[in-house]
Amino acid sequence: MSSLRQYRLFLTLLVVPVLVIVLVVAVVVAISGSGEEETSVASSTGAERQTTTAPNTTTNPPAPAIKPAVTFKVPPTQTPILEPTPAVTSALKTEATPTAAPVPTATPRPEGPVDYEVKQTDTLFTIAVQFGVSVADLVEFNDLPDENFIFVGQVLQVPTDPAQIIERRESKPRPTTGVVIPAEGLNVRDEPNLETSVVEYVAGGGTELALTGVKEEDDEGNIWREVEDGNWVMERHLELGVKAAPTPVVTETVTPTVTPTATDGEVTPTPTVVPTATGTATPSTVASPIIVATVTNAPGGLNIRKTANQTGEVAYVAAENTELELSGETSNVDGVVWWQLVDGNWVQGQFLKFG
Repeated sequence: MSSLRQYRLFLTLLVVPVLVIVLVVAVVVAISGSGEEETSVASSTGAERQTTTAPNTTTNPPAPAIKPAVTFKVPPTQTPILEPTPAVTSALKTEATPTAAPVPTATPRPEGPVDYEVKQTDTLFTIAVQFGVSVADLVEFNDLPDENFIFVGQVLQVPTDPAQIIERRESKPRPTTGVVIPAEGLNVRDEPNLETSVVEYVAGGGTELALTGVKEEDDEGNIWREVEDGNWVMERHLELGVKAAPTPVVTETVTPTVTPTATDGEVTPTPTVVPTATGTATPSTVASPIIVATVTNAPGGLNIRKTANQTGEVAYVAAENTELELSGETSNVDGVVWWQLVDGNWVQGQFLKFG
């Protein structure tokens, strides 16, 4: 009996370790298979993971626990593959677009004439060539008396546009004539105004005046024209650009008259000269109408003279605002128009107000 027990105990002690070893090997094999799968997953994601496997428990009698060694397969280090460097492509060559040649801009001309000071070597011809104008234009534009005479330091105005020449030409005074419209005459004054001017003389009605073409406007809007003698007349009393009517030419016509003589008792005709008027004027037998005028601009009175002359004898003195009756006859003496009164005396027209 004791040997049987010993035999059973021997078998038990022999079989149990074998079973344990087989079990351990099976566990290790299982763990190794699952470890490879876990390692491959870890290598693909780039993360290292550790896995632990709990030992299997069996219904066999407890045995000393043996922790199986956990092994990991480390994937081989991969050599990084160098990415190919992109080839540097040369910039596309673009064909150069031809640049249009710049259009020269013309230098603007000054709006007005250019002032030019004459230098030592200048002549009108060289100045005209320099500015592209003619010598005649320079002479006319500057009112030069002689195209061959200019002096150093003289300032000339050079036109930069033909329109300036035309404008200057049209703005220059043009001499003309003016015929006095009022029959009673027109005051000719030393200044172009009515306030401070002095009447130099009176131009009779129909008188032709030579005008310089210069005109001025006074503060009251009246236009005045300059006479060649330097005096002024009001434009509204003139008919411009016309000539005065021709003056009747007086010729002598011989009219025979019979006068008794003592020669042989015969009557011999003796010629007598009788003046008659010929020309455009037609003699009229109708008496001239009486003209009434008032004495003005004579505070101390106006001398009425017997002759149409400043040195004539004074017949009497007419007071200021006195009305005088004129026969209509006039006489121009030294530029002063005299009017004859119905009584035969004479008065200066510049001191009369007509109408």
